[in-house]
Amino acid sequence: MNHLEAQSYIMPFIEGKLPESEQLDFVMHMNNCKACHDELEIYYTLMTGMQVLSDGEESSGNFGKDLSVKLKKIEHKAKGRRSVRLSAFMLVTIAISIFMILFYGRCLVAVYAFEQNTKKEAQGEYYFSRKLDPILLKIDDRIRIGKEEQVEEKKASERPEIYNKIHGYRELEEFAATTLELGEKIANEKTTVD
Repeated sequence: MNHLEAQSYIMPFIEGKLPESEQLDFVMHMNNCKACHDELEIYYTLMTGMQVLSDGEESSGNFGKDLSVKLKKIEHKAKGRRSVRLSAFMLVTIAISIFMILFYGRCLVAVYAFEQNTKKEAQGEYYFSRKLDPILLKIDDRIRIGKEEQVEEKKASERPEIYNKIHGYRELEEFAATTLELGEKIANEKTTVD
């Protein structure tokens, strides 16, 4: 606080209307600046003396001491408010820090667990794929062939009757042709052997 600001707060201080936000700065300036303190003391003595005379009250007559006591009370009160604000700020800051540390710790634990599960699954897949793939592929082939036969049977049952008969005749023709070829081979082999 500079001299002009301090001097502008002299009358509000005497009247008890000094804003709380300015009280500590005002008192600190008055304690450190002899010229402003002397001016405050003059005004305080004048205003308080006039008030005492108009009210008809008795006074100690030592206005300088009264001013010093009043300044100390205000300083103590302002420092108390400031320390409460600082304490509250520190508590909030500590609470937020603890929350962040715990939250961050939980996030790390979750990420670590996810990575470990992923590694276990990958290792399991690798192990089982090397050991069981030949067996599983054979089973898969059997399952696939069985499913293909089921699909063919289903298609055959869904075809019209005439189509099934034509398809049956074609299969017989192919079977008959294969039987004739085998028969001719056997006959040729017998003739060459005899």
